[in-house]
Amino acid sequence: MKTSSVLASVLFGSFAVAAPFDKRALVTKTEVVVETVVVYTTIYEDEPVAQATNTPAGAFYEQPKVSSVVISSATQIPAATPVPSPSSVYVAPSQAPAPTPTPVPAASSSPSPAPVESPKPVESPKPIETPKPAPTPSPVAPAPAPVSSVAPPSNPPSTGGGAGEFSGDITIYEPNGAAGACGTNLGNEEFVVALSKDAWGASTYDRMTGAATNKWCGQKITAFYNGRTVTATIMDMCPGCSGSDIDLSPAAWRQLTGSDEKTRYKATWSKAS
Repeated sequence: MKTSSVLASVLFGSFAVAAPFDKRALVTKTEVVVETVVVYTTIYEDEPVAQATNTPAGAFYEQPKVSSVVISSATQIPAATPVPSPSSVYVAPSQAPAPTPTPVPAASSSPSPAPVESPKPVESPKPIETPKPAPTPSPVAPAPAPVSSVAPPSNPPSTGGGAGEFSGDITIYEPNGAAGACGTNLGNEEFVVALSKDAWGASTYDRMTGAATNKWCGQKITAFYNGRTVTATIMDMCPGCSGSDIDLSPAAWRQLTGSDEKTRYKATWSKAS
């Protein structure tokens, strides 16, 4: 009996030593945290790119769980307490307001100018051919005008006396082979004389031949100067002379004055008989 009590005491003592009495079980707790960051970026053409805005990390709130470990009686081996899954409440992050896009001013649409039509090239006018001048017709002799008789100058003759003598200035001129008022070419060595325009009157011509028909053409006169005389034929008209003035060729002038000096003298003349 004593032996049985001793064995029982030893047996219960070994159980008491072996059993994990008044000890806490080792518990492993794992928490998984998921954090989401939302980034908004707005890109505009020809505008500065807006900087990305980081929203602050979402705040998480988790209710604490009390882990309770139940220790079974000393006679039972406690089973491992299952680890409860972490209970977490997800709080969505506050969404930052998207940046308002800066309005791009619309390009002012000014009315484009109407196209200007380039002027059409003006055709240059064709050159007008100048007509060749028609050949000049031969001069037709005008109808002979009535010849008015020229009254003799009122100046009395300075010398010689008698009717039909005229007094005036005498000068010298050079025909140089040109045609005179009577239509004949005259030379410097011919004894010819030109009457003043007053004594000459109007020039007349033959209708058929065109020859000059003035009454003085071909008539001869005799001039008197300082005791000298010369007979010459009227073949021309002197436009610079007046009254009873006459103009002598170089040969007639030399014969009458005895010199070649070109000057002016006073003399008389009359029709030659």
